[in-house]
Amino acid sequence: MRRARQVGIGVKTLRTVATFDIFDTVITRRVAEPRAAFLLLGRRLFTLGEISSSAQAFAQARTQAEVRAFGNAGGLDSPVTLRDIYCELGNSLHWSEIKTERVYEHELELEDELLVVIPEGRNRVAAARAAGQVVAFVSDMYLPATYLQQLLVDRGLFEAGDRLIVSNEESASKASGKLWPIAMRELDTTPDRVHHVGNHPKSDGRSAKRAGLSAEVIDKFNPNRYEQALERHSFATDGLTSALAGASRIARLDPSEPGKEAVSDVAAGVVAPFVIGSLLWTLQVAKHEGLETLFFVARDGQLLCEVAEILAPSVGFAGNMTYLYGSRQAWSLASLTSLDEERLLALVPDSGDVEATPREILARLEIEPEEISVPLAHAGFHRATWARPLAPGNAATLRQLLQHDPDVVQLITERSKQARELALAYFEQVGAITNKPIGFVDLGTGATLFNSLGAILGSVGQAPPLGFYFGLRSHIPEVGFGKPLTYVRDEGESIGFIKTPGLLTMMELACTADHGSVRGYGEVDGVVVPLFDEHGNEPVVEWGLPIVCQTVIRVAKELLLQPDLVGFEGIDVRPAILDVFNLFWSSPTKEEARVWGAYPFEDGWGEHSTRHPIAETRGVRDALRRQPYRHWWEQGASQLSGPVARTAFESRRRVKDLAGRVRGRLT
Repeated sequence: MRRARQVGIGVKTLRTVATFDIFDTVITRRVAEPRAAFLLLGRRLFTLGEISSSAQAFAQARTQAEVRAFGNAGGLDSPVTLRDIYCELGNSLHWSEIKTERVYEHELELEDELLVVIPEGRNRVAAARAAGQVVAFVSDMYLPATYLQQLLVDRGLFEAGDRLIVSNEESASKASGKLWPIAMRELDTTPDRVHHVGNHPKSDGRSAKRAGLSAEVIDKFNPNRYEQALERHSFATDGLTSALAGASRIARLDPSEPGKEAVSDVAAGVVAPFVIGSLLWTLQVAKHEGLETLFFVARDGQLLCEVAEILAPSVGFAGNMTYLYGSRQAWSLASLTSLDEERLLALVPDSGDVEATPREILARLEIEPEEISVPLAHAGFHRATWARPLAPGNAATLRQLLQHDPDVVQLITERSKQARELALAYFEQVGAITNKPIGFVDLGTGATLFNSLGAILGSVGQAPPLGFYFGLRSHIPEVGFGKPLTYVRDEGESIGFIKTPGLLTMMELACTADHGSVRGYGEVDGVVVPLFDEHGNEPVVEWGLPIVCQTVIRVAKELLLQPDLVGFEGIDVRPAILDVFNLFWSSPTKEEARVWGAYPFEDGWGEHSTRHPIAETRGVRDALRRQPYRHWWEQGASQLSGPVARTAFESRRRVKDLAGRVRGRLT
């Protein structure tokens, strides 16, 4: 009898309840911020002839109408619905009731189009059901409850027995806390038996806890700093950066490899916008120029080619896209139709190259120093120097030898002819030998590959391709093949975003391939195939390259590119891209610095290249010295180092900035 009294015979036992916010908790939009949808709606309305103003003007009017509707009704704790907002909007724009109703329906249709399920939110709802909990959705929202319920049903989130509580129907909000007591009554439970999950720190967190609920706020469901930066450019890009931000969030909330967020989040928020922005530009130009094929050169082009194939139908480019196996090692020798100074500079540069030995440089010509030991000795390159980096000034001496010694010239000519024949045979196989217009895509800045390809194709009378490059350095020689188009900058012409330190490094490390560098071509059973560096690219694959590629591809697939919603023709997203890149490069989190700093960057030519991290912990003395590698992430190293070293890094940066400003005034 005592036990029965403790339990309470005849007393109803309350089930535990799991409540969920709706937007940005179990479903989210294909844009980063809710109000960005108004810009997309405005573009659609303009396309349909419903409005004559710009999409931006409509978005502002729609936002202001919502603010006025709530303000006039007394705030969030009011029965304001979307229809009330449209009464305010129609009045302000002098619309008829029929037109107001028509545009109202367009917004509901678009809302449905934009919404996607958040995998983790769906899994939490399923887990609550599996645990025998009552599932309820509690939302501060002006949309009709019947409409919201149907959205959830259509996405497999709402089942028989679930409950839905919406602020506009109760004239009370989570934000003020007034909705919680009402929710407890409707759910027939007490706060101590409810666990609430949401994304808003106040409405879903502090307010719920004050009401006595157990509450969990999942901040990662909200736009991160990269997505917020993209969103800030929404009006300037006709909504394209909003769509990029939305696609980025969708991709990072469904990672290909959980636990590797430092890789996938940066890939989604920093790498993907650059890759997609540059390819939208490339594809639009290719379409306007009537190019038959775009060739994406290895190894930068592997990811670019895959993403281009996803984007091309939306842009309307119907040409072919082909991944072209090539490299400086494979093409430079083949391109030597003459041994002039400009061509040899690409093989034996005076500066800007990794410190190379005579043996390594001659390997670019498929020559062993033992084959020309006597001419080398006469030029001052004795056997003991073959394995040492070229001393300053010796590059010009070596070029003179390669250009003027008869025996050396004959050997180079023979090797060049053999390499060129194989390269041309490979180009023939992949359709690059053609009288139709073609394009060539590379992430470089020196135009070395572009000029090499131009020379090889020119040897059989073919015009050079139209080149698409990341940018061009200053003092790039004109060797008769024109200049590639540039996406970011042309330093020689002082055009574009000249000061973008680190961006090329970032793109080269993210846009690489799962195979080793191409060292040449060979013939197997009558087919010409690329030959790869035997070391491959396994260190980068193990670091996380597949995660980067899968994430960028996912962003491209999720990107909303409907012309009636998002503008992309002639839209410049470079300012937005640089904003998100600078956020990452200049102020990485410690985890981002640790993971991306450990990237095994490959620098050099073929089998003679070396690998190094782009950032690592440094001491005070190291911080004050020159950067150890030409591809080096100083801000990442600073983040990984101790406080004293970070101060030294900052002092060094200030000195460099001051010196740059002084030089600027003097020139």
